[in-house]
Amino acid sequence: MAEEKKEVAQNQEFTTALSTWTNTITGLVTRDFEKCGVEFDEYSKKCAMSAMSSIFQLVQNTDKATMNDLNTSNLREIVEQCASLKLNAHAVPREVYFQLRNKQINGEWKKVVEMGIEGDGNDALLRQFGNDVKRVHPVWLVKEGDDFTYPKRKGLDVEHPSWEEKGLSQKVVRVVYPVELMNGNVEYLISERDSVKVNLIAHIRNNMMNETFDICKDRYKATPEQKKKIKQKKEEILDAVRKCETLEDMLNCEVARPFISAAWLDTPEAMFTRKMRNNAIKKFPKNLNSIASSSLLQMDDTYKNAQEEIRENENSQPFDVEENVVAECEAVEVPDFAKEDTQNESH
Repeated sequence: MAEEKKEVAQNQEFTTALSTWTNTITGLVTRDFEKCGVEFDEYSKKCAMSAMSSIFQLVQNTDKATMNDLNTSNLREIVEQCASLKLNAHAVPREVYFQLRNKQINGEWKKVVEMGIEGDGNDALLRQFGNDVKRVHPVWLVKEGDDFTYPKRKGLDVEHPSWEEKGLSQKVVRVVYPVELMNGNVEYLISERDSVKVNLIAHIRNNMMNETFDICKDRYKATPEQKKKIKQKKEEILDAVRKCETLEDMLNCEVARPFISAAWLDTPEAMFTRKMRNNAIKKFPKNLNSIASSSLLQMDDTYKNAQEEIRENENSQPFDVEENVVAECEAVEVPDFAKEDTQNESH
């Protein structure tokens, strides 16, 4: 009986904490939508709540981690991305996944949430936002040994591709999305296995972000000479990866392997297929609102790496600024959403 009461109390505590965090973050996301003039409809709200529930459960299942360990701005951003892109963490099959990463923010190490799109999430994006899309047909997973002919174009006419499954291998070599448009035409979005090499290199680069190779203890406190050595070491590893002929060779690259996540190493074929599906759908134009467009950009691996490189090297070169420009800059107030939200609540 005592055990049952304890379990009930724990469940109540879990539900109460989840509700508190969900209401707080969803409230902030709602304000962001309103400020941008974007409708926060019921399905966007459902996606936001599903994201919070999944993230909360992830933190609960992570050893020595609590919601208070998370960076709130990052958490708000991730939930906003799910809501704006209408990606549901509770959909079956899943449309998004979450993972935790340690990151130094303002000199303090915090846990941040990272979000990735599952294969079916890309289908949802295409259905929701694809320009003039009427229907997204089931994806073709063309495997090694299958007979496949590419589509041919004669002027505006398209000769459809053909695919015959042979069942000789489970190795997916390309994915094909037949997309039916409002005018009755069909577009074929195709991505090849080799396209995933770019994704894997970006993944390795991202995982090396905080690595110092024992040259120093903290990359944020590294001297210019130490930064140069760290950068050279990273380039050596990336060069070794680029020389690999296949994705399998890249995963087995000894110097790069410590910087490849378990998801790639444990279920490589699933990851390759997911990335091929991502790459195929990226090519199709989408009609996104301002928040959704920003969300999709922020999730791109290449964009994230570029922004990190900018942050790492910012202010490394001194430059002169005219006095009138300085005066103009000082007159501009940079918005602090956390402070603004607190002020609004106090009023």
